[in-house]
Amino acid sequence: MSQYSNYGNSTPVFKDPIKPEWITQGIDNDAIEWARTFGEYLAKTPKPMTTSQLRRFFGEVKRIDADFETNKQSVSMLRPMLAYAAGRDNGTKLIDFQKTIDPAINQVDKAEDSQKKKTYFKNFVNLFEAIVAYHKFYGGK
Repeated sequence: MSQYSNYGNSTPVFKDPIKPEWITQGIDNDAIEWARTFGEYLAKTPKPMTTSQLRRFFGEVKRIDADFETNKQSVSMLRPMLAYAAGRDNGTKLIDFQKTIDPAINQVDKAEDSQKKKTYFKNFVNLFEAIVAYHKFYGGK
């Protein structure tokens, strides 16, 4: 079964969601395989997501990760930041990226306490790093 779905004349849409347990319990081999297929999807035509689009968001994620205790309130702002970028997009797969990643950010944001939020965010960062790596591997420009 293909990871892609085509709705009429629209761009194919990645249809395998992030599993909540990858955020709450940590990534496993299934998560790595998912990141590989998603990274490949984002890098391939038609209308691939550019490396600069991906790195812009990744940079903000890594900034938060570098000093989580100081920046943990910024996790909530990742969702509108990404929505804004997707809204301004000129037809690349950025909107697919936003729709796929948004639930994972929401999962981090709704953690019950500060320690869980930190753990969930680290799991999110690990999954996101895998997506970035595979995007580059599959020729992301």
